[in-house]
Amino acid sequence: MSHSLRILRRAAADVEDIFEWIDERSPEGALSWLASFENAAERLLTNPNAWPNAPENDLVKYEIRHFVFKTRRGRKYRALYTIIDDEVRILHVRGGAQATMTDPGPPEDA
Repeated sequence: MSHSLRILRRAAADVEDIFEWIDERSPEGALSWLASFENAAERLLTNPNAWPNAPENDLVKYEIRHFVFKTRRGRKYRALYTIIDDEVRILHVRGGAQATMTDPGPPEDA
């Protein structure tokens, strides 16, 4: 089955916030981080069921999985996603130091 990718607004806001935070410190690093995220998201589409359930999965009535991607310096980031029909929806993008979410929200844009 071929999947399409949809980044929900709140996930896009997460990406923008992380990008801007890194960009203030290293514009080159921000571009590299964004490329890492985009590459990981594209790889996800080949087999989205291969990634494990996220810790947040137990908090909602739909399935949440996550994938981890790293920067060149080895800093880890995590993207939460769900699969609805043939669409992979990225719900949030989190920095490695951020705690597990208590309310990941609905699987669609509100």
